[in-house]
Amino acid sequence: MKKSKNLVFVLIALFFCTLTVKAQESDQETETIIGVFDGFDGENFSFNYTTEEDEEDIMLFPNIKPELLKKYNLNDEKFMGKTFNITFITETETEIDEDGDEQEYDVRTIIGLELIDQ
Repeated sequence: MKKSKNLVFVLIALFFCTLTVKAQESDQETETIIGVFDGFDGENFSFNYTTEEDEEDIMLFPNIKPELLKKYNLNDEKFMGKTFNITFITETETEIDEDGDEQEYDVRTIIGLELIDQ
């Protein structure tokens, strides 16, 4: 009987932990841009876009959800020059440089991708 009570407790705890993680993920702020795919350099997916100040710029994305790569194989040249609606999150990561100082940098992950022009 004691084992079944422990099992129920563990299952309830796992359920609440899962809810907490999901809530934290959904609270993460997303951004959206319209960009023209410029290629993949082996590390980053590159998109040209127009800033809010009407200036041309490039945004790099080192990460993309795997299911989006299945839908749009960005290694295929047929997507070069195509316009996409890109939804992404930005996470700040910390790294120790050669002097032992902490350096923060932003890492963008594409979480939504929609082809605008065929």
